[in-house]
Amino acid sequence: MGTDNPAMEEVIRAVAANVRALRTARGMSLGDLASASGAGKATLSRIEAEQGNPTVETLYALADALGVPFGALTAEAAPEPRHVRAGDVPHVGGSIEARVLTQIAGGALVEALEVTFPVGQVRSASPHPAGVSEHLLLTDGRLRAGPVDALAELEPGDVLHFAGDVPHEYTALGDQPARAIVLMAYPSA
Repeated sequence: MGTDNPAMEEVIRAVAANVRALRTARGMSLGDLASASGAGKATLSRIEAEQGNPTVETLYALADALGVPFGALTAEAAPEPRHVRAGDVPHVGGSIEARVLTQIAGGALVEALEVTFPVGQVRSASPHPAGVSEHLLLTDGRLRAGPVDALAELEPGDVLHFAGDVPHEYTALGDQPARAIVLMAYPSA
């Protein structure tokens, strides 16, 4: 796989298996998924062959195209309790950095992510599937976030809840990155 990080290798394996299984279960070809997600067919082929190291943006585009939560692509099935140390939770990079902290299932699915937004970059997000909502708790820095037509400026400790099924964006304000805990609530798993 070409990485010296065992945790990242696990994520790459999980993404490969999950993308392939979800695409196949939906009767989609690589071309179908490429068209639906905006990712290149060659990129998808490399991802499924465990040769790709996809960005957060690519994973979100794939998750949205497949109608699943972000973590459904990155997580390995855990049939029994599993203790994961904070330093072992893999990071997925791109224009932002994210890591899935946990998932809570039981009807609807809630996914907890720790997300870091770099200074000077606007992260524009396409709508997630219908009914998805985001709950953002800013822990460090300052952040402008929310639906593009109703952006809010957040300070540490502020919470923003909004519908994630509309175009939205995030921008770190000031001279330091912003960090947040984001809960993604999916109406059905």
